[in-house]
Amino acid sequence: MALEIKNLTKKFSDKLIFDNFSYKFEDTGVYAIVGESGAGKTTLLRIIAGLDTDYSGEVTGGGIGNVSYAFQEYRLFPTLSALENLTLISFGSATRNQNESARNMLLALGFTDADMHLRPSALSGGMKQRVSIARALLKDAPLLLLDEATKELDRDNATAVLDAIRREGEKRAVILVTHNREDIDYLKARVLTLIPSK
Repeated sequence: MALEIKNLTKKFSDKLIFDNFSYKFEDTGVYAIVGESGAGKTTLLRIIAGLDTDYSGEVTGGGIGNVSYAFQEYRLFPTLSALENLTLISFGSATRNQNESARNMLLALGFTDADMHLRPSALSGGMKQRVSIARALLKDAPLLLLDEATKELDRDNATAVLDAIRREGEKRAVILVTHNREDIDYLKARVLTLIPSK
């Protein structure tokens, strides 16, 4: 079922974020959500993901069981290696094929075999971000949600992530919040611009 938002109204205290907002996403493709600070970009992702249910209106095709989400915060388990943060969190108890999938994902995002066995405390911010994104990429869900996916990455690593996102967009809907016009152009993403409510 494609993701559809109908007549979404959302407030924080007295501040109106969405006022009868409606939008329908296709089953596949890459969407970029843009807009100035306070327009509701991250809030919209959280509503789609089912993490924020305090709104009126209707959201179909989303919810916790239908999404894979890479937050701005990395949310990595500190006692697990980079590879274990993928295999144990994405798969529970991973099979050999799943371990290989996780390893190949990290290799594609610029990790060495040695890097994969480091815990988060030994990883740079950009490496933690790539582990978080890799974990989201590995989860089999109809929707992939990404919040500022290339924020801390140099151009080479950002390009590796964008290539992975573009491949995912051929199989499922990918919705990313970004301020980076270069990323949007590279992905040929459909742009959804949010305007802050007055």
